[in-house]
Amino acid sequence: MMGKDEFWFLIQTAYSEANWETDKQMEILIGKLSQYEVEEILKFGAIHDLYADESYKSKLWAAAYIMNGGCSGDCFDYFRGWLISQGEIQFLNALENPDSIAELDIPEDTEYFENEAMLSVALQAFMKNTGTDDINSYFEKSGKYNLPEEEREDIINSIIFDEDIDAYWDDNNTDSLRELCPNCLCQKVAS
Repeated sequence: MMGKDEFWFLIQTAYSEANWETDKQMEILIGKLSQYEVEEILKFGAIHDLYADESYKSKLWAAAYIMNGGCSGDCFDYFRGWLISQGEIQFLNALENPDSIAELDIPEDTEYFENEAMLSVALQAFMKNTGTDDINSYFEKSGKYNLPEEEREDIINSIIFDEDIDAYWDDNNTDSLRELCPNCLCQKVAS
């Protein structure tokens, strides 16, 4: 049954099986998720969206900005997709301390910390499961699906945010970025 534990289990299993390859991880994740009932796929999508929404935080955006050498709104969506695809521990640690992203075991040749495909895993699994290419069918069903309130609260309460997660920063001021995420900045300068 889909819930936050199963959500993270699927992501971690696909991550482990893919051996650093993002495209392969998404292919594995979509394949595994497509074997679930439609309701469970919709729930996976709702859980993903809740985590993505909850992680829309200024200090995390600063870390994304540093790691990617700039970060637009779309880029920040893809960054959060990438962060979710790294697994539960990495994701939650990054919300508690966005600067901890610099400590992740990331292949040296990684240029951009983005995973746009993670945003559409539930959609792709739904289409594979139902045999349809009609994306409107997915959005119609997912738009009507709501996580039970108790599960929403459980997910939200499992997140510990950095005390200044909503801190202001200026992308034209390296000092403001250094103050928020010194380790990310040092790693980026060193690479």
